[in-house]
Amino acid sequence: MDDKQLLEILLNKVKSKPNEYGAYEDLYYLSAEMLKSDVRCAVSYLKPLAFLCEENIVSTHLEKLAYKLYELQRKVLYTGGAHDFELFLEANEWKRVPDKRFYTPRRKVLAPIVQAYCEMDRGELDLLLVSQPKRTGKTTLGTSFVDYREGKNPDTASSLCSGAGNDLVMSFYTGMLDVFQKPDEYSFFDIFPAAQLVSTNADTKTIHLKEKRRFASITCRSIDGGVTGSTEATPEGVIYLDDLVKNDEEAKNRDRLDALWDKVRGDILGRRLEGTPIIAAGTRYSLYDPIGRLQDIARVMGWRTKIIEIPALDPVTDQSNFEIIQNGKKMFTTDFYRKERELVSAEQWASQFQQEPFEAKGLLFPEDSLNRYLQLPVDREPDTVLAICDTAESGSDSVMLPVAYLYGDDVFIVDCVFDDSSAEHTKPQCAKMLFTHKVPKAVFESNAAGTYYARDVSDMVRDLGGKISITTKMTITKKHTRIEMASDGILKHFYFKDKSLYSPQDQYGRMIKELTSYTRSGKVKHDDAPDGMSLLENEIRKLNTGKIEILGHIF
Repeated sequence: MDDKQLLEILLNKVKSKPNEYGAYEDLYYLSAEMLKSDVRCAVSYLKPLAFLCEENIVSTHLEKLAYKLYELQRKVLYTGGAHDFELFLEANEWKRVPDKRFYTPRRKVLAPIVQAYCEMDRGELDLLLVSQPKRTGKTTLGTSFVDYREGKNPDTASSLCSGAGNDLVMSFYTGMLDVFQKPDEYSFFDIFPAAQLVSTNADTKTIHLKEKRRFASITCRSIDGGVTGSTEATPEGVIYLDDLVKNDEEAKNRDRLDALWDKVRGDILGRRLEGTPIIAAGTRYSLYDPIGRLQDIARVMGWRTKIIEIPALDPVTDQSNFEIIQNGKKMFTTDFYRKERELVSAEQWASQFQQEPFEAKGLLFPEDSLNRYLQLPVDREPDTVLAICDTAESGSDSVMLPVAYLYGDDVFIVDCVFDDSSAEHTKPQCAKMLFTHKVPKAVFESNAAGTYYARDVSDMVRDLGGKISITTKMTITKKHTRIEMASDGILKHFYFKDKSLYSPQDQYGRMIKELTSYTRSGKVKHDDAPDGMSLLENEIRKLNTGKIEILGHIF
C-alpha cells in the first residue's frame, strides 16, 4: 500500500468516525511528510482535513476532542498555508477575532476566484483577469496573494502592484504592511518564519522581506508614477494590477484609455522578468479598458489565461452572488443589490455591478454574432472580388478598405486596409491590396478628397501591372442610419476570419475590434470599420439585385 492509498483510507476514516482523534493526527503527519515529495497531493489532503476539523469542533459534544481538533486545525493551516493560497488565507487570520476575519465569511462566494489564484500559484496560468463588484473583497484578496507569494520565496520574489492614483496604491501598501507589522493579529511569520520584515518606505511604498535588495520584495506604484529603474517583478512574485481606470469619465474617453493601455504594456509589464504571472482585477468599464486589452493580447502572447467575471446579481436567477454574514448581519443581499439597481443609471449598473462594459449592452455587431471562416470554399472560385474604400476625412480617421470574395450570397472578408496613417502611406497600401487580390472593381467614397485619392490609387495599381475599374460615389444617407440598415445583411451574409488567422494588433484585428465595439446609439469615437462594412453591404446588395453587373477577373 502506497502513501496516497493510506491517506485516502485515513481521510475516509475521519469522515466516517469523526470522534476518533487518532485518524486526524495520522492524516496530518502523513500529509505533512508528503509535502517533501508531492506538494499538490499533500495539500489535497491537508485542505479537507482543515475543514473537517472546523466542522467537527462545532458538532462534537466532547470538549476534550474539540480542544484537540482546534489545536490540530491550527497546525494544519500553518503547515499547509505555506504551500496553498486558500489555506494561507485561513491560516493568516487564525489569531483574528472571527467577526473581523476577511476570508472565512466570504469563503463560499470567493471560492471560484481563490481557486484561480491557486492555479496561478501552481504555475498553471500566466494571466488571471478578475472582475467583481466594488467592496466584495477584490483588492484584499489580490494583495493577500502578493503577501503569500513573497512569503513563499523571500529570497527571490519581487512583486509590482499598480492602480489608479496614489491613494489607491497607498491602500495596497498599508494593507500589506499591516499583515507584517501586526503579529498579534496576523500569522504571516508563523507560516513563513524566514520572511522577516527588514525595511519599509512609505514615500516609495516599498517593502523588503528577509534582506534588503536592489528591487524591493513589494513595490506599489500608481499607474501614473515612475517605475523605470526602480522596480522589477520576478517569476516567484507577481504583477498585480487593480482598478486602473479611475472612473466613468475616464472609461468613456478613448484617448485616455489608449494612453492608459500604453502605460500598462510599456511601463508596467515592461518591468517583469519572463515567466512572471500577471493578475488584473477591476471593474469592467469598457471594451477598451486594460482588462479588455489584456484579453485581446493574451492569445497573441500565448498566455494561459483565465477570465472570471462575477456579477452582483445572477443574470438568470436575479439573486445575489455575494451575500455573506458578518458580525451577525447579512451583507450584499439580493434586496440590497436590487435597490442599488434602481438607484444608479443603467450604464453604471451594467459596468460597476454586472461587469458588462458600457458598450456591450447596445452593440450592433457583437463579436459572438459574427460568422467566421477558417478557409475559403475549395470547390470553386469566387463569383467576383469587390472592394470598397472609405477614405479618411480627418487626421484621426482610418482609411477602411475591405476586400470581399463573393460566393453567391456569402461574402468572405479576406483582407483589409485599416490605417490612420497619412495618405502617402495608405494609398500604396490600398493599391497593393487591390493588386494582390486582383480586384476587378472597387468603389471609393467621394468625400472632400476621395476623388483624388481614388485617382492616385488607380494609377498606382496600373504602375504595379494591374487593371482595375475604380468608381467614386457620394453617399447621401446618414452614416448611423446606413450602418443600422446594413447590420442585418452583415450579420447574416458576411464571413470574417477566424481569430486564429489574425492578430488583434494587425489591421484586420483592429478593424474587427472597432466593428464589434460599435453601439446602436452610434456614440463612439471611431466608426470607420462599421461604416466601411455598411458601404460594402450596400454595393453587394445592388449587385445581387442586378442593378450593377458583376464583373469577372480581368487580370
